Amino acid sequence: MEKRALAIIPARGGSKRLPRKNVKDLNGKPLVCYSIDAAVESGVFDTVMLNSDDSEILSMADRYESVEACPRPARLAGDKDKVINLIIELAQEPEIVERYSVITLLLPTCPFRGPEDLKKGFEMLSDDVDAVVSVTDYDFPYSMSVRVDDDGLVEHVFDPAPLITGDTRSQDHAPVYHPNGGFYFGWRDRLVANGNYFAGKTKGYVMPRLASVDIDDENDFRYAEHLVKSGRVGAA
Repeated sequence: MEKRALAIIPARGGSKRLPRKNVKDLNGKPLVCYSIDAAVESGVFDTVMLNSDDSEILSMADRYESVEACPRPARLAGDKDKVINLIIELAQEPEIVERYSVITLLLPTCPFRGPEDLKKGFEMLSDDVDAVVSVTDYDFPYSMSVRVDDDGLVEHVFDPAPLITGDTRSQDHAPVYHPNGGFYFGWRDRLVANGNYFAGKTKGYVMPRLASVDIDDENDFRYAEHLVKSGRVGAA
C-alpha cells in the first residue's frame, strides 16, 4: 500500500499543571516547535498539521512553509477530551480520506524524539501491521509493582508477587514498555475501524528513556531543560 502520510501535532492552549506549556521556551525554542522540527526534518510526511484551539500556538505554523495550521473546535479542546477522538474525527474528513493513507499522531510533550526516530518508525509500518508506536522501558521492574489502599496497606499487583517469593533481582525480570508519546503511525482506514492505534496488530519502536521525556509539569520541564543544556539529548 502506498504511504501518503499526514502528521498531526495536537497542542491545546490550556494546561493546568504547566500553564502555556506548548509555547513555553525550552532552551530558546517553544516546546511545540521541537515536534514540528522533527516532523519536517524527517521528510516522511506529505503534510505536517499543527492543530490547536489557541491562536498563539497556531501562529507557530507561520514559521514553516510546509506546516498547516488547523483550528480545533472548542468541543474537542477541553481538559477531559481525549486526543484520540480528535485524530479519529480528522481521519474521517473527506479531504484527508482522499489525500492520506497514513495518519500519525505526534505529541508536543515529547520533544526529544528526533527525525531519525520518525524515519525508522515509518519504515516499520507495513501492509501486514496496523500501527507502529514508540515506547520506552520502565525504570524499575513493573512486575514488582504494589498498590497502597486507603488505609495505607500494600497490595501486590501481580500474583505470585516477586517481593514475597524473593524473585527481586531486576535483571531476572523481562523488560516491560509503555508508550512515550513520540509517535503513533497508523493506516488511516484501519485506525478509523479500530478506534485507536492499539486494537489491531501493533509494532513497538523502542526509544531510550532520555529521548522519551514527557513534559507534564514544571519538574518535567526543568529536567528537560537540564538535559538540553548539558548536551545529554539532541534538539530536533
